[in-house]
Amino acid sequence: MRAWKRGGAAVAFVAVTAWLACGESGPREAQGLERASAATVTLDEGHCAGVVVGAGRHVLTAAHCVAPTEGHAFANFEDGRRLEGRYVFVDRGRDMALMELEAKAPVAPLELAEALPAPGELLVFTGRHDRPGEPQQVRLERLGRCPSLPDVPAALFTTMHGIPGDSGAPLVDARMRVVGLVHGGARCSIAAPTADVAPEVQRLSREAPESLARSMPAWP
Repeated sequence: MRAWKRGGAAVAFVAVTAWLACGESGPREAQGLERASAATVTLDEGHCAGVVVGAGRHVLTAAHCVAPTEGHAFANFEDGRRLEGRYVFVDRGRDMALMELEAKAPVAPLELAEALPAPGELLVFTGRHDRPGEPQQVRLERLGRCPSLPDVPAALFTTMHGIPGDSGAPLVDARMRVVGLVHGGARCSIAAPTADVAPEVQRLSREAPESLARSMPAWP
């Protein structure tokens, strides 16, 4: 378990769960944050993060984390397990990439919100399982254009403070639905919205997964 779920750091954890419960903290809210934390994975040697979505066979991450010649990667889980996956969807203009795992993830997936969050809404960034720290309560300040997201008319400008390696990690709403992915990790406050890719993730989740025992496909 991560350090912020134990000891003195529990104060910050309780503060966030109290917000999620509209002023009343409880086991249900704590379990929601733990689920969001467990669904957040690191990729390969930890250069980026991602989140398990759909039916548990896919990981959504930032496209800028994927090298042009990289057709597959490894997802690392909180309990030390590791699964190989292949990229089946990459959209660099929206900074979204979807990886299909070789087997179902050993954690519960998170749902993707199908609508953008509203300015002023409070979100949560739980961080990465390999970096002890406190979850962040994040405010969505505005929606707008970001030069490094050319195909996104409504990027999420937030109060989040990230560090290198946070790219691709999820921001979740009070219902623990993913609303955005961290677009950059150096004290970055901008996230790429995930609402537009929610239908594609749902479609792929309904399809029968192909075996990764076969040869890796050509770069999408």
